[in-house]
Amino acid sequence: MARLRIRHVGLKLLSIVVATLLWMVVTGDPVVERTMRVGLELQRAPAGLELVGAVPDSVAVRVRGPASRLSGLAPADVSAVVDLDGVKAGRRLFPLAPSQVTTPFGVEVMQVTPPALPLTFEATASAVVPVRPRVEGTPVPGHSVTNVSVTPSQVRVDGPESVVRGLTEVFTEVVSIERATSLVREAVTIDTSDSGLRLAGSATAVVTITIAADTTERTLVEVPILLRGRAGGQLTPAAASVTIQGAGEIVRDLTARDITLFVDAQRDAPGRDLVVQAESSPRYVVRSIVPPTVKYRQPAGRR
Repeated sequence: MARLRIRHVGLKLLSIVVATLLWMVVTGDPVVERTMRVGLELQRAPAGLELVGAVPDSVAVRVRGPASRLSGLAPADVSAVVDLDGVKAGRRLFPLAPSQVTTPFGVEVMQVTPPALPLTFEATASAVVPVRPRVEGTPVPGHSVTNVSVTPSQVRVDGPESVVRGLTEVFTEVVSIERATSLVREAVTIDTSDSGLRLAGSATAVVTITIAADTTERTLVEVPILLRGRAGGQLTPAAASVTIQGAGEIVRDLTARDITLFVDAQRDAPGRDLVVQAESSPRYVVRSIVPPTVKYRQPAGRR
């Protein structure tokens, strides 16, 4: 019995020591306050309603607790929760009280900013609208777009009633046809990012653009030929006829002043045939120049 009493005394002494040490640790850890931004969670949103406008994803929370605990506290450890159960259409104001913030043990919430959260709800609506492809760029000269198609040609969208009611079409990402000479086919995303809408099916569409050589031709006569590489002199003949090819609406409006013909006489001797060249243009292709060569004669008194 004496040994048992001695053992109990030892356990009591050990308990006193542990309690003393724990008290020293607790009293040596000061209580502090800290303000931090934490995530905002919207729970139990009712079916058939849509949130309209910008919704903050975080709020400011002032917390209080032991310095050692708050020093290791991360925003992910705290969250503010708003319960949307039973909400109706219209503008609603939801209080943000400290009791709606979840924190680890030992951390107390003192204040939430803002103290209330305004949210606007609308009924969900649906509509079937056409898909319009966005196309940019210019094919190689002498080619033009003959057909543009998109699959699917229409989609169903869901979203806030006010947005869906005013929607007439949706667009795809841009498809480039810069310097293209033949068929262009590309799978692209249907863009609904700026409207708050959701697609009922796939968010991808296939855009097919058919490009073919433009057969519209026109011949311009009496196009002047410029002399390059030498100062003065005479070209015989001094003008030529030029046959060009391109998009009909462009070719029909061109005149002789829009075509630049020239010969380079820098390295050729007088009297020799010089090849007539045309400056390139993104608007048309030169198919032929008549005559293809001309003669150059130096001014009198020069060799």
